[in-house]
Formats: sequence, structure tokens, C-alpha cells
Amino acid sequence: MSKEVSIVAVAHPAPGKLERFKEVVAAAIEWIRDNEPGTLQFEVYEETGKDAEDVKISMFERYASQEALDAHEQSDSYKKFFESVMAEELLAGVPQITRGTYACGFRR
Repeated sequence: MSKEVSIVAVAHPAPGKLERFKEVVAAAIEWIRDNEPGTLQFEVYEETGKDAEDVKISMFERYASQEALDAHEQSDSYKKFFESVMAEELLAGVPQITRGTYACGFRR
């Protein structure tokens, strides 16, 4: 049995691009929910800093196995998402991405 794999990605939308970034992410999540049964969880959190342009987006992703994550990262939807993000210059800098396995916690 494969272990679950989790990813936490932190991104900073480019100035003026927050709403478009959220639209692109929401469309990707909808596709993932409907087409990737090995993706167990995908949540997005928005944190606003001192001003409206100082925004951080944190994405938490949970996969049933490394194989499920591999399938996710090899999908056409994944490639299309990143092509859109790059072509539209939606991010200010490179996202910080960490991977790991579940340690502890709960969800209600």
C-alpha cells in the first residue's frame, strides 16, 4: 500500500492579477475534482498582508499515493494550468513548494 503524499505550495500573485489567478486555480480544481480520483484534497487559502496587493496564496494538496501525484503532474490539465500562469504572468516570483507525508491532525 502506498503512502499518501501531500504538497503545500505558496505563491504570490503578481500585482493586479489576484482575481485572474484565482479564476485559473478554480478551473483547475474543478477539473481535478472531476477527473483525478487519486487527488483526495485540494484547498486554497488566501492571506492578505498590509495592503491589498500584498497577498499570499497557500495551496494544500493531498494525494492517495505517489502514483496519483505523478498522474496529476503528467496530466494535460496540469500543463495547461502552468502554461496559463506563465503566459499571463500571474505570479510574482517562483512558488515555494514542499512535499511530505501525513504526520498528524484532524479535519471536521
